[in-house]
Amino acid sequence: MARERIRVGRRCVLAYHEVQRNASKYRYRVTNQQFDEHLSFISSLTKNSSGERVPEITFDDGHRSNYEEAFPILEQHRLRAVFFVIAGRISTDREFMTWNQTRELVAAGHQVQSHGWAHRLLTRCSENDLRQELLSSKCELEDRLGTEVQAISAPGGRWNDKVAEACAKAGYKQLFHSNPWLQSRNLFGIQLQGRHMVTGGMGQHELKSLLRMSQSQVLLHRTKYRVKEQVRVILGDRLYHKMWIKLAKWKSEEGIEVDVSESGKSERGIQQS
Repeated sequence: MARERIRVGRRCVLAYHEVQRNASKYRYRVTNQQFDEHLSFISSLTKNSSGERVPEITFDDGHRSNYEEAFPILEQHRLRAVFFVIAGRISTDREFMTWNQTRELVAAGHQVQSHGWAHRLLTRCSENDLRQELLSSKCELEDRLGTEVQAISAPGGRWNDKVAEACAKAGYKQLFHSNPWLQSRNLFGIQLQGRHMVTGGMGQHELKSLLRMSQSQVLLHRTKYRVKEQVRVILGDRLYHKMWIKLAKWKSEEGIEVDVSESGKSERGIQQS
């Protein structure tokens, strides 16, 4: 029996974080070799006419490896990506890209979009803080880069109706989150789109399997993700966050922090997905 395929045209968006030369135990870091293999496969899909979906490439945070390591590999394969950056951290320390580097990305045909101002969970922000996270990042990026910012990826992948409505009011057209199994839809005039978080354990074989899933497999993953979300709600953001620190093998000297506190001044940890 022919393998059941997801309908052609369904978006598949990949979310990377760090790309480094050496392997790491940190879950959200991939090696240059892995990234190059991923792009070789993606590039091959753009050159054939089989109708197979071509994954979209995105990055979160604005880590300096996005420019130093990932950018040259993207150029080698002539592929373009969207870089969601923490606007308040650009050019602030050696872990992040500089404004000149982000301008170079834009000049090369890539997009630089918003990942908030200070990497706070938007679902835990007050109304005023949420407005600041959304507007400050959007305005800063547009002023610095001279391009329109229409998309934002939610830190930690967390969103709710309040966040979606605030994003729409701030002028965003797209809100990206971390549930890749939720069908894309419009809410308050903004498009909601899930992404697949790329980990160090995803090789070319896993990437191919992801693209060739049957509808029944998609439904199974959707159910598993729903259970995961229920666990998070039961545990609460802070306890769930601590659990993910262990699962992601995050250490204080690596990874980009996400703020899970309501005040924005404590309880920092990893990028969760």
